[in-house]
Amino acid sequence: MLPRPEHWLFSIQAFLAGVLALAVAFWLDLPRPYWALATVYITAQPLTGATFSKSFYRAIGTLAGAAMAIAVVPNLVNAPPVLILAIAIWSGLCLYASILDRSPRGYAFMLAGYTTAIIGFPAVDAPIEIFDLALARTEEILVGIFCAALVSSLLFPRSVGPVVAERVALWLSDARAAGRDSLRKTDPGAREAHWLQLAADTTKIEALAEHLPFEATANRAVLPLVHSLVPRMLMTLPLISAVRDLMSELRTLGGASPEMAPLLARVDRAFAAQAPRADATLLEAIEAYAGARGPITSWRAFVELNLAVRLRDLVALFSDNDALARALASDTQSVDIPFAFPIDADAPRVRHDEHARALIAAATLSLALIFCCTFWILTSWQEGAAAAMMAAVAGSLFATQDDPVPSIRKFGVWSAIAVAVAGVYVFFILPKVHSFETLALVLAPALLTFGLLIAEPKTFVIGIALGIIMPTTMALQSAYEVDAKAFLNTGLAMVMGMAIAAATTAVLRVIGAEWRVAQFVRANNRSLAEVADIQSRRNDAYLLGLMFDRLSTIAPIVQTADEDMPDAMRQLRAGLNMVEARKTRKSLPHRARRRLDAALLRLRRNYRRHAPLDNRALEALDRAIQALRPDEAADRAALLALAGLRRCLFPQAAPLQLAGFGGHQ
Repeated sequence: MLPRPEHWLFSIQAFLAGVLALAVAFWLDLPRPYWALATVYITAQPLTGATFSKSFYRAIGTLAGAAMAIAVVPNLVNAPPVLILAIAIWSGLCLYASILDRSPRGYAFMLAGYTTAIIGFPAVDAPIEIFDLALARTEEILVGIFCAALVSSLLFPRSVGPVVAERVALWLSDARAAGRDSLRKTDPGAREAHWLQLAADTTKIEALAEHLPFEATANRAVLPLVHSLVPRMLMTLPLISAVRDLMSELRTLGGASPEMAPLLARVDRAFAAQAPRADATLLEAIEAYAGARGPITSWRAFVELNLAVRLRDLVALFSDNDALARALASDTQSVDIPFAFPIDADAPRVRHDEHARALIAAATLSLALIFCCTFWILTSWQEGAAAAMMAAVAGSLFATQDDPVPSIRKFGVWSAIAVAVAGVYVFFILPKVHSFETLALVLAPALLTFGLLIAEPKTFVIGIALGIIMPTTMALQSAYEVDAKAFLNTGLAMVMGMAIAAATTAVLRVIGAEWRVAQFVRANNRSLAEVADIQSRRNDAYLLGLMFDRLSTIAPIVQTADEDMPDAMRQLRAGLNMVEARKTRKSLPHRARRRLDAALLRLRRNYRRHAPLDNRALEALDRAIQALRPDEAADRAALLALAGLRRCLFPQAAPLQLAGFGGHQ
């Protein structure tokens, strides 16, 4: 596939920033100017806001890592095992914090960890020079950061805002298609893939929008719009799932009634037409249908009423999402949108912390450093510091992946290729270079290629490996000098460090996508137990926010690992229905409230034990539903919530015979 124009623009931008960083480093007479060039290719991103945020947090991480190196190396250099342990633990703790913090800020923690290794390990032979080394390395990195940010803002800048608006528009188009599919009998595998894509794209949009505050020219109204949009996007998914389940049950009952069929056809046409401005009229039609319903005399009539309520909520969400998407695309300074679907968008975004996964990743990195440094000490390898440095870098960069080994292995293979490319430059090309202009010219083919590879997500790892390792191995200086033995040893040490990191990770990181999904499901069970506890003082919005976050986190995991979608969607729907049922408790008669409490208590016991839901839970739900009066408006909200919960938890259960119903049909 040929590179797209925006890939070429980014590659040219990165190349010019790299050349500028190299020139400034030469001008300042920094000892290792090639680190400024490598930093540009680590920092540069296709979007200006992403480059600025990465630059900002990289600077913070570099300063923190340098300070830690200055603190530990002179004091512990005479006790090598203790020094190794200190740097290994520090790097692991920083990686632990980085994995828990899923915002751009997490990059600063990771940098603080492996920067200490980059500065500290080469200084063990001359600890008295640690301050000068840390200062020089910090200056070189800061030069690269500054040049990457400067060129990104002045040459071919690409704002994050329009990209967010574009992706939101695509998401809404896909969501309406998924909504239309929910009204039809579609292939379950295709439907699941559609939901996965929507949930994964929601996560990507939110992550992209977090770079907006770093753009000086960004519209300040955009970020609040995104904060209002993301929870509505996430709420759309369980509603689509609920509509699909209700439609499936309606088909088992003989299909829609003559009154319901025209409304379903109208909703279908609205979703197909992608006409958001018609949502208000459609909402009125659905409200009119629900308000005109007389006494509920059959299970099918009740299912249709429940379906109408869910469709009303779904259409209202689409209306709000479309209004927010138009506001994002219009780039207006202030927006006042009358939302049709009430939601607490001002509440802080709740995030699920995967402490076990972060601890395992941190321990793996620490042990990889200990193994690498032990090999270095036992063999008295002169270039062992380079191996330890690259073990820290490779073990950190890919630690957020469920299985980092393939990426570390690929990084190592392409690093070896980068060493070979650097060798061609060092031994055959650079001897003929006699000016900085000529140097920039001969570097252009390689660096432009690296930029193209970094710009494409599928080849990002390849581009980063080449962009970091080739300049570092070449060790460019203001005057040409080469030591073939040192060159080969350094290149071999870098690849060896990555190999040790990959081997350690392969042995210790035994958890994968399936384990993470199971942990998410168990965490959701604990949250559902709290939601079902009528005595719980925990905020329901907090618990549901955790479940929303888990759903959006699970989706890309399942999508990447090609696993089956877990029960996260049904768990989230169960939580929403339980919250709705609890809100109706105070308005219910004593007998109905007792039955509702008993049903919630039974569900709480199951979820606390992580036990499968059994017939006793179904019977408790049925008794709670039968205690309600379908012809009483006060009981109808509880009835809709409990019936939705029953359908969600027991989709294969037979239709329920309610008191006062004439029959299932």
